[in-house]
Amino acid sequence: MLETGTARAVIFDMDGVLTDSEPLINASAVAAFGELGLQVEPADFLPFVGTGENRYLGGVAEKHGYPIDLPGLKRRTYEIYLERVPSELEPFPGACELVRACRSAGLRIAVASSADRIKVEANLRKIGLPPEFWDAVITGEEVVNKKPAPDLFLRAAEQLGCSPAECVVIEDAVNGVQAAQAAGMACVAVAQSFDAAALRAADVVVPRIADLDPAALDGVLLARLGGGQPAPSVGMVPEDSGLRPSARPWGFWATLGLGLAVSAVVVAAELSLILLLGSVSAILGQGEVELDWVYQQGLNWALATLISTPFLVGLTVLFAWMRRGLSVREYLALRSVRKRTLARWCLGLLLFAALSDGLTWGLGRPIVPEVMLEAYRTSVWPALLWLAVVVCAPWGEELFFRGFLFKGWLHSRLGGWGTVLLTSLIWAVIHLQYDWYGMATIFAGGLLLGYARLRTGSLYPPILMHTLMNLLAMGQTTALA
Repeated sequence: MLETGTARAVIFDMDGVLTDSEPLINASAVAAFGELGLQVEPADFLPFVGTGENRYLGGVAEKHGYPIDLPGLKRRTYEIYLERVPSELEPFPGACELVRACRSAGLRIAVASSADRIKVEANLRKIGLPPEFWDAVITGEEVVNKKPAPDLFLRAAEQLGCSPAECVVIEDAVNGVQAAQAAGMACVAVAQSFDAAALRAADVVVPRIADLDPAALDGVLLARLGGGQPAPSVGMVPEDSGLRPSARPWGFWATLGLGLAVSAVVVAAELSLILLLGSVSAILGQGEVELDWVYQQGLNWALATLISTPFLVGLTVLFAWMRRGLSVREYLALRSVRKRTLARWCLGLLLFAALSDGLTWGLGRPIVPEVMLEAYRTSVWPALLWLAVVVCAPWGEELFFRGFLFKGWLHSRLGGWGTVLLTSLIWAVIHLQYDWYGMATIFAGGLLLGYARLRTGSLYPPILMHTLMNLLAMGQTTALA
């Protein structure tokens, strides 16, 4: 195991690093152009290595002035490529051994490739390192800006739960080295596709990936952070690189301060409702007219949630938008995920709910807390309580906790698990209507939601899981009330 405080993750490029696929995709592209009657040379593709197939093919077409149907050309290139993979694709000597050694050393591992997922997964399965073996697999389809922009590597770090300064990138291409630098990550270049001289901007250049081991990667990061030139700040891009600087999220303290501001506004909105209802009660009392719903706890709870949620969502989105350079969707991790992934996390939530209820029953505690039963009995219009608990609460709380707060703290010294723990703790503490056992259960649920956010890099799984959790709770409450 490596020493604490050094490298925590290794991010591998795929083509030219793990697999000797550059000649294969090159030959496939030349063949696809040839089928259209267009003559290109293998060397034409070199400037576009590592930039993704759209640019890889489109850049060569632009160079020659060829009008092409890019989706059709890419589809045919992949068809030729995938036909050749089973018999022609091989890993570089030492590549698979290094990946497994990194995992054994306690490092988190990811693939970050500009290629499309169909190609990435085919390559990984062929060399015996299937997608499920990795802690994260990021492909070019998941980001807007591909290498030499840093987006792929930053997305990988986020999914790994590590800060960029804790990551070492292994690259083979000039564009990949620039992307690693722009992400603020240490970079080891393997001269397996380009000459070593072309890769000299990397922290270290070695002839082959077989020359590396986990201790060597850790040494690269330590030398960069301590001995020589310090690692550039996250998102800082060399002035002569021609890249758009990648914006960072708000820092730890700024995120905390803005989060407190959001909380203050939400509390003010809820207090305003209480004052309004108190005024209504006083007016009705003076007129000797009674309106029972003014005093109903459940209805007031539902109304407070319905009124405060627009403030919670609006300010969360506003503060995310104010951090220029990152879109609101990027900041709040509103990224689509596969239905199969959503289904797996929902099954995990159902298993958690079953275990939680089993433990609660075993301890002789009520499955549904009395505070929830009382809220339902006094809700007057149960549909409002359902709307507040099943729709408003999951969206508002997840955008704020696993969206805004999570993003800012994830890139701080807290790292991934520190962020999961802190957001879960705060989320549990705000549920003051429950006793200590109820808040402990909410904290445990928050850990699961935070882990889903960390692993998938998307806010949609925790939103769906939170919704499902509240739906189950409301169903039990309705049945017992």
